Amino acid sequence: MATVRRWPVASTDTRTPRVAMVHVDDPRGRWSVSVSQVMRIVTASEWTAASRGAAAIDVLATLGAVPWARSGRVLVVRGAGSGELALLAAGALEIAEVDATTVLPLPVLLATAVPQISAVVVASDGSLSLLIEPSAVTASGHTVVGEDLCPSHS
Repeated sequence: MATVRRWPVASTDTRTPRVAMVHVDDPRGRWSVSVSQVMRIVTASEWTAASRGAAAIDVLATLGAVPWARSGRVLVVRGAGSGELALLAAGALEIAEVDATTVLPLPVLLATAVPQISAVVVASDGSLSLLIEPSAVTASGHTVVGEDLCPSHS
């Protein structure tokens, strides 16, 4: 009688969970936010301190002045307490899905020091993007991403 060997068949379903994100290609550094957090995207001229009551927050302010952008935009996201928070997008926008496996958690020390950054996203081209956690971003004039780590603020 012949011995029949059965080999486990690997699943052909290679789909991995995907996460939709808005990526901002700011000349100072790329950053992203989950699409589920974005309420709307408006032009910078539509979002003014006079019409909305607060200036848009530059999440990369500690990396230098906002570069001139021909088509500046503001991402209006859900902030703490379900309030609106305006994040200045000084660069090209891309709305795309990424594999959930490319969203990497931060080391505990860094995550504790900078709660506004929840992870690092690795793009298909190998570039990195900071995943912003809107509920941890404070209003304009308060701490922004990396400010606590900047020597000039110590």
